[in-house]
Amino acid sequence: MTEFGCARCSGEDALTALAFCTTRLRETHRLVEQSHFSIALRECPECRQAFAAIFTEFVDGTGGEDAQYFDFVPLTAAEVTSLAAQGSRVDLVRLGALGSVRRRLSSSWPTGKEKRIAWRRDTLSVRVGY
Repeated sequence: MTEFGCARCSGEDALTALAFCTTRLRETHRLVEQSHFSIALRECPECRQAFAAIFTEFVDGTGGEDAQYFDFVPLTAAEVTSLAAQGSRVDLVRLGALGSVRRRLSSSWPTGKEKRIAWRRDTLSVRVGY
């Protein structure tokens, strides 16, 4: 498998990479914008690596500590073109499949649990938040 990105957007330390990706990646396309779910295509200003930035929140209505998930999935140029063409009708299953077969940056904060920031290579299920 080909690895993606540079030391800034894809460096070994997940916390440092997340800080860079959340503040420095440039948005190129906004596919979905809802209050609890968004998907944007972003690009690293240093190496031009493209990412799908996926945010999902699940509101439980109690305690105010709603589950939040943020994933940066690296993309090829062809994948960016395909996803951008899909716009708001983006295929969530296909996007999840891309995030399941390659290393992605993930911030996971389930309700009532500690936040976990890590590089992951496991199944990514992309679902609309509520």
